[in-house]
Amino acid sequence: MNTLYNINKVKGILLLCCLFLVVGCSKDIEGPSLPAPEGVTIAEGVALGAEQLFGIWEGTLEVGETKSDHFEQSYKVEFQSVDDQEAILSHWFVDAQTSIRDSVCNMEYAYSFDGKTIELTPTASAKANGAVAIKAVHTGNNVMNLYTTNGDITTLMCTLTRTGDPEPAITGVNRTLPKAGEKIILTGRNLQFVDHIYLPTTTGEEKVSDFTSTSKQIEFVMPAVADLVAGPIRCLSEGAHVSAYSPYMFCNNCVFFRTFSTNDTKAPYTGSEFENTIDITQSLFDKIAVHASDALPEGHALAEATDVINPDYMLTFFGDTPVAWAVDGNLDPSTGNLRFSFGDRIQYVIDHSDGLITDKSKCANLAVEMDIYVYTDGEPVWDTGFISFRLDKDQGKSLTQSWFAQTAMWDMENPVSFADGWQTFTIPLNTFKVTESTYPTLGSLKTFLVDKKKQTIIKMLNYQLDALHPAHAVSSFQFCIANMRLVPYGIPNNTKENE
Repeated sequence: MNTLYNINKVKGILLLCCLFLVVGCSKDIEGPSLPAPEGVTIAEGVALGAEQLFGIWEGTLEVGETKSDHFEQSYKVEFQSVDDQEAILSHWFVDAQTSIRDSVCNMEYAYSFDGKTIELTPTASAKANGAVAIKAVHTGNNVMNLYTTNGDITTLMCTLTRTGDPEPAITGVNRTLPKAGEKIILTGRNLQFVDHIYLPTTTGEEKVSDFTSTSKQIEFVMPAVADLVAGPIRCLSEGAHVSAYSPYMFCNNCVFFRTFSTNDTKAPYTGSEFENTIDITQSLFDKIAVHASDALPEGHALAEATDVINPDYMLTFFGDTPVAWAVDGNLDPSTGNLRFSFGDRIQYVIDHSDGLITDKSKCANLAVEMDIYVYTDGEPVWDTGFISFRLDKDQGKSLTQSWFAQTAMWDMENPVSFADGWQTFTIPLNTFKVTESTYPTLGSLKTFLVDKKKQTIIKMLNYQLDALHPAHAVSSFQFCIANMRLVPYGIPNNTKENE
């Protein structure tokens, strides 16, 4: 396998790259053959103030002497305040022969600091993705060395220089299609520096007048704004002279399942949200109920939740009321699924998104989103099971099938609470590995799905996804979905503002 992280070829100084084996590697880059690593002695530390540590540190390392083995690497570590004791490591690399650039971004670490050295320990999710422990030593003049140890060999990864003061950064948002009155929670780093928040509208921006912030999140209640338009929320830091941005919000025109209505017609469901060109003859819903929020049946998990603002319509697995959910014995349980033509839903979004999404849009820049509400054993929490989203339902049974996205919001250390109501669940299109090179544009993916008459299916599985997502049986479970949509994916970079 010719990947950048081919462990048999990338050695020595590329040790860290090897240990990021499962994260976003390019299949077009083959790492250079380098000599075996030589151990180094860790430098003596020089005193560093905690406020100086807090900030952005960057460095570049070049290895190899000829074009065939030349390899350029860049590292960035963003240290959060000593009180937070968190750091974010990002790593970029460029192959000289192909000029292809790839990256491993936003790997989360906890750290301890003794005034001279920093011990960085990856979080459980980062460790599961291959991140390793790192030691950073300040050698004076705002310069630090990064070291990693493998067995009895300590390797100098890179030398970093402090390049900037802390800047706010948005990493996520709890809901991207909110209703007025719902709480918006922006998560990220250094958010205590945000002074103003602006919502995108057709006539410019609407300022949010009241919000609260900590270093890790900003909260405000969604105001009633009549002329919202698709776009990110802008968070301005006057002190840092930058604006940070949320993921894309308010993409109403990108919703392809809003009412989940078939208009009581038969395939191809002409004029309905399930209209298709591929002659689906099987049932669209299996052990799934369709409900209007103002007509929820008695016993539904949301029927008594009077403080929750519901979307207008929803689907619920596995019916009108919560059910016992045993651990599945295989990857293809026989009941509980939603079947549709994703190729036709793509065309619908292209036709209705006012140019926001086109045939030429890159799959890497798009995601499927849905609003979800989960109820487990009497609590609004998600802590077992996952969504199996299969672009081609007939591709077999596998956790790694390139046409499947097997994904969940929670992990064993971070169950997801829905106490504040519905949240947005995001599945980047590049989670489906088939989009990486075979069908990299939305048009190419759509054409294949329609021409080959491929049916898409979504299932809920209570099966162990991986070590971070074990499965357990529950006595009552209900999974609600609303406003399924195809949206721009990614968070815009910070922009510098006038000082």
